[in-house]
Amino acid sequence: MMSFKTILTLVFAISLPLGASAADDLAACYRDAKDVTQTKACLEKEWKAVQGEHKEAVERVASLAKAWDKPYKTRDRWNRFIRATQNFETWARRECEFVKMTTKGNRTTEQAAELACRINLYRVRIDMLENHYLSSQK
Repeated sequence: MMSFKTILTLVFAISLPLGASAADDLAACYRDAKDVTQTKACLEKEWKAVQGEHKEAVERVASLAKAWDKPYKTRDRWNRFIRATQNFETWARRECEFVKMTTKGNRTTEQAAELACRINLYRVRIDMLENHYLSSQK
C-alpha cells in the first residue's frame, strides 16, 4: 500500500509549469501546510488548476482534430479523440479510487491521496497532449 507521503512526493515529481504567481502561491501553500487537512486544501487548489490546464489542452487538440478531419469531410479523428479523452477520465477516476482505497489513514488522508493521484495522471496526459500534438503548433 502507498503511504500518503509517497503519494504527495509523486505530486511534486511530475510538475507542469503554472504561472509564476500561481506556482509560488501553491508552493507556499504546501510549504506552510502543517497537517494533512491543510495539505488536502493545497491539493484541491492544484487540482482546480490542473483541470483547467487539461480542459484547455483537450480543446486545442480537439480543434486540431477537426481541422485534420475537414479535408476528408468526416469527424473520425475528432470522435476518436473525444472518446479517448472520456476513456482517460474514466480510467483516471477508477485508478485514483483504487489508490484511495489502498492508502492507510483517515478519510482526509485517503482523499488527499486520491487528489494527488488525479493531479499526477492529468499532468501526464497534459504533457502527452502538449508534446505529441501541440508542440508543433506553437
